[in-house]
Amino acid sequence: MHYNLFMRLRFLLLFLMLAWFASAQTAVDITAEPHHKLLLQNDQVRVFSVTLRPTEQAFVRHEHNFLWITLDDGELVMWSEGVSPVQHYLFPQGDVRFYMGGISFGLRNDRSSDYHGVMVEFLNPKVTSYSYQYQTTGWGFGSGAISPPVDPHVKFVDGMSLGAASASDVQLLAGDSLPPPEKEAAELIIPVTAIDLKLAGDRHIRKSPGEVTWMDPGRKSDLLNAGGGPIRFVVVELLTQPAK
Repeated sequence: MHYNLFMRLRFLLLFLMLAWFASAQTAVDITAEPHHKLLLQNDQVRVFSVTLRPTEQAFVRHEHNFLWITLDDGELVMWSEGVSPVQHYLFPQGDVRFYMGGISFGLRNDRSSDYHGVMVEFLNPKVTSYSYQYQTTGWGFGSGAISPPVDPHVKFVDGMSLGAASASDVQLLAGDSLPPPEKEAAELIIPVTAIDLKLAGDRHIRKSPGEVTWMDPGRKSDLLNAGGGPIRFVVVELLTQPAK
């Protein structure tokens, strides 16, 4: 008698846990998720800021491929639909990662400090990591992340090819500059630190971390670090004539 009652209670508890887990796995559209704030939208990208306070979580349906940029050192629990939210991931400042769309994706901040990031959603499906891989002499998915800098105290430009686009993690010391794109491209600049970039004609781009800037194709002048110290930002180039 007692054994049967015990087993029934176990099954009831398991059922309640599964029901709770299923309800927690209900993904919402990114525009309806309160932790994602739309910063910029055009015919090529949608850009969102992402803020999670301690213990807060979000579960979002991603229809398009997207890029994820971390603005401060952080740690997130991340999971996909149907998977338990238990796996922790460390994200250093300036971390840049690419994810394929068509997934539902969960995030939870288990740290005692806020998490801040920027998500770039690509409306063009040709922005992808799927390409010919020379290492394996076949088609497949390339690296989904930009490697961290070998020396974080010097100028660096580390990039990732994404078919019809590319992403670069850039650090410029005072007086350093970034040349225009090799091929004509629109540019999205995402500051990781505060930036003061000078262009031709004494134009400046002065932005705080996460305040994105869109630049139409045709930049001819360098981007010069006009500040007194190092600055770090991510540049996404979207080709006007993607490579075949």
